[in-house]
Amino acid sequence: VVVTITRADVERELLRELVAEELGIDTNEPAVPLFTPNPGPQTQAYESEADITGYGGAAGGGKSMLEIGLAVSRHRRSIIFRREQDQVRDLWQKLSDVCGVHGRSNENLLIWRDLPGDRYVRLAGVKNPNDWKKYQGQGHDLYAFDEATEFLETQVRTLIAWNRTTIPGQRCRVLLSFNPPTTPEGEWVIQFCAPWLDDTHANPAEPGELRWFATVDGVDTECEDGAPFEYDGETIQPLSRTFYPARLADNPLLEATGYRSTLQGLPEPLRSQMLYGDFTVGMQD
Repeated sequence: VVVTITRADVERELLRELVAEELGIDTNEPAVPLFTPNPGPQTQAYESEADITGYGGAAGGGKSMLEIGLAVSRHRRSIIFRREQDQVRDLWQKLSDVCGVHGRSNENLLIWRDLPGDRYVRLAGVKNPNDWKKYQGQGHDLYAFDEATEFLETQVRTLIAWNRTTIPGQRCRVLLSFNPPTTPEGEWVIQFCAPWLDDTHANPAEPGELRWFATVDGVDTECEDGAPFEYDGETIQPLSRTFYPARLADNPLLEATGYRSTLQGLPEPLRSQMLYGDFTVGMQD
């Protein structure tokens, strides 16, 4: 593997250290938390005990910032995915805004390390169906998927096989952030979060309610609770899931910019999907 360190990378790191020294800032000990979630759904999802949390619905609900916030404040080794590598540039800018002078960054590798609490954040893309193999065996205690409807279900299910840690007391978590799917390929999230998103589900769930699921004979199966059970000579441990709907109104800073008028100008069904988080309009037969 050849790693290219550009002059810009060196200058940026030197500038970061000089600014921190001039201001008397200890880059390993922030004076204030690097991230504080917005009241409402973002805080609820941030504090959720679910193994897999779905978050989003409408555009502008703070999905990306929730991913970054968890990575820089609650987890030790985090990886945040977009479907394509080029799409992570916006995420990198947001990560830079949050981290400021703390830690050490490498924009070429899209890695931010040595953050307070010895935290590490990586941004990555998995454009092709088998690109998950690039990350095979690389354990992270936070797996976040930005715009999860753009991923194949098999990519997500395969990648999270390495959602693990050897650090005592560090929890593991998966975060799926998404708007309503705009293509048939993305509709898998509706079945994955069926108790919250499928209006034909026999036993609907409330936002934030925990439900448990396990794979039995290759089928995603909802379980009564999280108790392990025996099946075909194997002890199976269900994992918990939940979903929190969020809208632009739950993100006061973005709401104040007038972004709502932009969403109101979208054509249908995109308008209802992005403005109201409507998962029923525009679904394929």
